[in-house]
Amino acid sequence: MQIGKTLVGAIIGAALGIALLIAVYFAFQIDKMWMAIPVAILTGLGVRMVVATSGHASYLRGALTVVLAMGAYLGGLAITRAVANHRAESVSKTKPAAVATQEPGDAKTEGPATEAPPVDAPPIMPTHTELGARHSPVQANTRDLIWDGLSLAIAALVAYELGRGTGGAPKHEMGAGPSEPVPTGMHPDA
Repeated sequence: MQIGKTLVGAIIGAALGIALLIAVYFAFQIDKMWMAIPVAILTGLGVRMVVATSGHASYLRGALTVVLAMGAYLGGLAITRAVANHRAESVSKTKPAAVATQEPGDAKTEGPATEAPPVDAPPIMPTHTELGARHSPVQANTRDLIWDGLSLAIAALVAYELGRGTGGAPKHEMGAGPSEPVPTGMHPDA
């Protein structure tokens, strides 16, 4: 089954999937569950590139690819959340407090000058496992939950099929022809 090569290929593909997930979030602000599908495709293709899957279907390799693809997607969400929250915190800390321009003859300048306390910006993304308010139990929309589940199921199926490989005969055996001679005038399927 080539477990070592399977793990290496899946990890490489999963790393590319996580990079894609982060890039898409910061470029387009997309945090939908359907993003699990491209991560699963990249993970499965990583396995396909490293392991010779033609003619050697392996259910264990397919299951391992699914586990790594789903782990990569969920881990990628956690990484994306952490990076987005870190960026939001660093932006709020670097903004200087607004300083009012006062003239020396104003009546307002007579008292001691007080600075406004810094405003803490809320994090861009929530820190719990689900993203956004649409996943809260109170406001959950059934249609969104169905599409999210369907997206994850499709991603798991894609990763499984790409990682499992094909069960057909290897290419060098396909053109060998029938093993028994066929009598003249008879079709072998008759």
